[in-house]
Amino acid sequence: MRTKRLTRRGFLATTAGASFGGIVSPAFPVKVAAKNNAGSRLPLGHDPRTLADSGASHGRVPDYQDRKSTSDRLPRKVTVGTVMQPFWGKHPGLEKRLHLLTDIVDRLQVQSQERYGRGLDLAVLPEMAVTGEGESVGNAMEWSFPLEGPVKDTFVRKALEHHCHIVVPLYLLEGKNTKSCSNAAVLFGRKGEVAGIYRKVHLVVDSQTDALEHGATPGKEVPVFSCDFGKLGIQICYDMDFDYGWRELARQGAEIVAWPTQSPQTTRPVPRAIEGSTYIISSTWRHNASIFEPTGKIISQVRWQQIMGDPSSAGNLLLDNNTLVQEFDLSYAIVPWSATLKNGELLTRTFGDKVGYRYYEDEDRGLFWSNDPQMTIRQMLRTLNLEEEREELQQARERYRKAGVPDS
Repeated sequence: MRTKRLTRRGFLATTAGASFGGIVSPAFPVKVAAKNNAGSRLPLGHDPRTLADSGASHGRVPDYQDRKSTSDRLPRKVTVGTVMQPFWGKHPGLEKRLHLLTDIVDRLQVQSQERYGRGLDLAVLPEMAVTGEGESVGNAMEWSFPLEGPVKDTFVRKALEHHCHIVVPLYLLEGKNTKSCSNAAVLFGRKGEVAGIYRKVHLVVDSQTDALEHGATPGKEVPVFSCDFGKLGIQICYDMDFDYGWRELARQGAEIVAWPTQSPQTTRPVPRAIEGSTYIISSTWRHNASIFEPTGKIISQVRWQQIMGDPSSAGNLLLDNNTLVQEFDLSYAIVPWSATLKNGELLTRTFGDKVGYRYYEDEDRGLFWSNDPQMTIRQMLRTLNLEEEREELQQARERYRKAGVPDS
């Protein structure tokens, strides 16, 4: 979330002359030269002074670059769903808002069944989806909700109904006696349990008052949640600009990062995905919701359309064509160009539909996975004497070390 003053001004200035595109079709598991619809505009609420000190310089080599590959594991298909839905304007009341959010989850479930023949593993809702952001913000305590009660009851039922994990962001009332609240995301598990809570660490700082998001309390921990499909991390909006949380998630082995956010930026998530070897699922208020793979490429995206109207007045409407469902595999290998690879055609000729991949000629590399439940993608690569990118880089670093050449 951004401060109210900056959010509103930034939003109006950005959308006044905007040209919104249509839906970008999700990428399919074939060889494609996928386009990265990255933008360079500063996200909502950015103060250039904070940007300069954010620590978000991605040019240096990360200290987690040798993270273990997952290519030696059997296929682990995961189906995730996300949405682009604004929440500005007067709050309709908790019951109506929860109804809108569960309708979104229902829609994602239907999309998953229609496209992949199976239900969702994970649904990610946008930042502050439960609480929204009204015209009169005041202190965050005044418009936060406790977990116990309707919020928990509603998503326990929905997680059980669809047998999926759901990330539910809200301003969480921690306790009236302590007068504290957090910008949080609650993870509900398939069995309806509260699997964990992430509290946003990097709250937006009001440049005029130095207040942290209308009196909210910053989180202190960056947990990784062990789900049955893999390891899930969560970052919220402004967390994107700071290295700390992303390094912690990578250190703990996060494979997917849910990123509920007001800001729809697509440039900064790219190095986060590459450096952390992670998929990033953005769930946003406007412009786009996107899924980034560990190559940094956007593999699926839904974008705002003019027919959707003005985002500032659509907060209580269930929009059409604003949801996105994508399947990917957490057991994968990034393979660099080689003459024998032939942009992936070698694997297709050898293994047919038992292998899947997206190869990017503009990047001289591709992401490959196995569709054979009895064979890993590493075994396929070894059969053809192909190496992963990380193996090639490690060999180069070893040679540089012997030659006294710095590699970072």
